[in-house]
Amino acid sequence: MNKSFIPSKKVREKFLLIYELEGCQKAVDFLTRYYGVRRIKIVLNGRKVGNGDLAVYSESKAYFTKRGLKKQTVLHELYHHLVYVNDLDLPRSIEERAANSFARDLISGRRVTKQELRGVSDGRS
Repeated sequence: MNKSFIPSKKVREKFLLIYELEGCQKAVDFLTRYYGVRRIKIVLNGRKVGNGDLAVYSESKAYFTKRGLKKQTVLHELYHHLVYVNDLDLPRSIEERAANSFARDLISGRRVTKQELRGVSDGRS
């Protein structure tokens, strides 16, 4: 399967439209359907986050502070969910860098193939 890891412009625009009109959870549900994985639950609970972070992901749930509930952070945590449900074992620093790139590229529209993503996960990029 040579599908781009970053969705087409049409899918990205639909995600942004749903996010603005229907909210974060519905927009993320749309993307989890696109990727064919189980849904992630978005929870606004700063006490679960801690350590001065904006958000944290744990077993199909993403917890956010009020300040952290932004598209970029939501997409970053969605990436962690994709790693979790696909049972990938990435070093923490590589996963964090890849999550940042995923969020930035999805918002900006840069298309990244799964092969490029594997280069990131192998530490080659």
